[in-house]
Amino acid sequence: MNTDVPSPQKSASLRSMIIRGGVVAILAAGAYVFCRSSPSITTGTESGVIMNLPEIVDGFTGEDQPVSDSERHMLPKDTEFAKKVYKNFGGQQISSQIVLAGGEKRSIHRPEVCLRAQGWTLKTGETVPVVLDNGQTLDVMKLIIARPVEVRPGVQKELTSIFLYWFVGKNMTTPYHWERLAHTNWDRIAHNINHRWAYVIVSAPVLEGFVPGGKSQAETLELLKSFVAELAPEITRPSVHLAGTAK
Repeated sequence: MNTDVPSPQKSASLRSMIIRGGVVAILAAGAYVFCRSSPSITTGTESGVIMNLPEIVDGFTGEDQPVSDSERHMLPKDTEFAKKVYKNFGGQQISSQIVLAGGEKRSIHRPEVCLRAQGWTLKTGETVPVVLDNGQTLDVMKLIIARPVEVRPGVQKELTSIFLYWFVGKNMTTPYHWERLAHTNWDRIAHNINHRWAYVIVSAPVLEGFVPGGKSQAETLELLKSFVAELAPEITRPSVHLAGTAK
């Protein structure tokens, strides 16, 4: 027959475990009731971006591009795309793309994720202001990326590219992924709605050293900023407040 009597320390520990278990059970039950009683999140039908890239931008003529199989496979079916490659008579090329989210948050992510998957290495990243043709200022994220390319059989050379992007919500823009997420979560909690965010990409390779008369990194950046200055007002609805514009 065991006549051991639990010590005060063991009794206190047992009571603490029971209390913690009870608290966890109560919180779990409360979360379950909240989720069951809360209305489902509504996906907003409006967006702040116009899904129609212009045919001509800043002297560049655009050609529609197909959506890749990997993009269709990776993103939800209700994700919308607009893609063009623009070229001018000088041989310069600019790629532009708009990705508009559907009902799922995973439709939109940081472009850095896709760039690494495509073999690009991120060199630097920072926000830069772009003065638009309508007089407003738009803050965009500027990435300097690079990857090796074969210039002739058995010989590789590092190609640098400049990649600009920004996010567009129903009534605002931001160059920051974390700020987009913060507004998304606030809308879901406070307003019970999931607004359709988009991101816009504009990029071009730095061709100095690759082709005769190829532009330097600084010249390529100015070319892209001039392109965005004309493009952004064309694809952004008037109700959207642009990040970088004084309120």
